[in-house]
Amino acid sequence: MKSIKKFSIHKTALTFACVMALSSLIFIIPMSLAFLNMPMVDAHGNSVSSVMPVGVMFALPFLYLIMGYVMTAIGAWIYNIVSKYTGGIQFEMSEESHS
Repeated sequence: MKSIKKFSIHKTALTFACVMALSSLIFIIPMSLAFLNMPMVDAHGNSVSSVMPVGVMFALPFLYLIMGYVMTAIGAWIYNIVSKYTGGIQFEMSEESHS
């Protein structure tokens, strides 16, 4: 049985932040296209610009990138401290033969 004793904080945070940012595009792009095709009106029926909601949606991948990095870095730092006392996450590896 092997165990993970330490995570590289920067590399772990960077990798996870990029995964979060890219995966957010899966739902950001269809949502923004839906908003572009919706009539935007206020409570009185007056036309309202859809620039703000669409702009916010395109900013979300960058927010995911930044917050994903920060939160993963904090999580990896905490893991590195805790793993000294608990022994870290244990896992088992095996070699698979490809026939």
